[in-house]
Amino acid sequence: MKFLFRALSPFFLGVVMFNCIRFTTDLLRYETPWTGGPMKYHLFALFVTIVMCYAFDFASRYFLSRIRPKLKISVVSECLLIVLNLLIVMNLIMFAGDRIGFLYMGNTITDYVVANVIYIPLLLIYYIILRSNQLETDYHQQTLQLEKIKTDQLEMELKFLKSQYHPHFLFNVLNTIYFQIDEKNALPRHTIEKLSELLRYQLYSEDNKVSLEQEFDYLNTYISLQKLRANEKLVLNFSFDPSLQGYKISPLLLLPLVENAFKYVGGEYKIDIQAGKKGNCFHFLVKNSIPQSVLPVNRKVGIGLENLKRRLTLLYPDRYRLEIKEEDNIFVVNLFIVLDDAAD
Repeated sequence: MKFLFRALSPFFLGVVMFNCIRFTTDLLRYETPWTGGPMKYHLFALFVTIVMCYAFDFASRYFLSRIRPKLKISVVSECLLIVLNLLIVMNLIMFAGDRIGFLYMGNTITDYVVANVIYIPLLLIYYIILRSNQLETDYHQQTLQLEKIKTDQLEMELKFLKSQYHPHFLFNVLNTIYFQIDEKNALPRHTIEKLSELLRYQLYSEDNKVSLEQEFDYLNTYISLQKLRANEKLVLNFSFDPSLQGYKISPLLLLPLVENAFKYVGGEYKIDIQAGKKGNCFHFLVKNSIPQSVLPVNRKVGIGLENLKRRLTLLYPDRYRLEIKEEDNIFVVNLFIVLDDAAD
């Protein structure tokens, strides 16, 4: 029903507009409508009016959905712009139609004035109706989007609260095991201590943002723990640009990239991790060698990287770029995040 109304409304508008013209001009001159001039000119004029209404309907909807949101103008300026365009286009159509004999303007000046006085206000009213409908639709969509965001946030909060139970339990168990190990066994106590530090950071970094120094201290702890079980051939380079001090980032964004490097490193057993600044962006580069025996078609992006993409989209919409590629048996990941201003 809505589609039918939208499809027929320009047709009825054209009929109403044209009959207003006919009643205004013909009744004053002939006392009977549709009697001024040959009937074929009336039918041509009716056809042109209806086509013009359909064209105006299409142009108005396109303007409201694509162009108007980008313009920073008031409602009055917007209506004046529509009126100006109608004056130019409509009078050009009438002038060209009269010159080629497609339209019959009769008393030229009077008919032009009458057409402008009747057509432009009616088309402007039609535009205002379309504009109101578009604003109502936009408002409805924004309301639905906000409700969806609120629902997603509640679900994420619930999942986060549920997920905290297991790390807390594991953290407490590790502390118990730590004190049960004899002090002479320094290596296992050191390993448990490092693992506890990782869990502590995950549990108690509740702020929306942490300093990059904190994030890299956490990565250093994770890397030192990985070194305990890494292949002796592993060559690791880890560098942090001092100019990044004072900047903040959402916590636990960088770990999946480092985890992925340790998980899939092979071949020459090299891992290169670099953190720096490019323009107004934080740049995090992770490269790791991979075994030549693994065919490219069998290499898939892990679930950790997929989850990272989702988090980046939520936390930094339109403010990040994640590049993943492979070159010469080297897996390369580049992450760019637009930085907020450094803390004072």
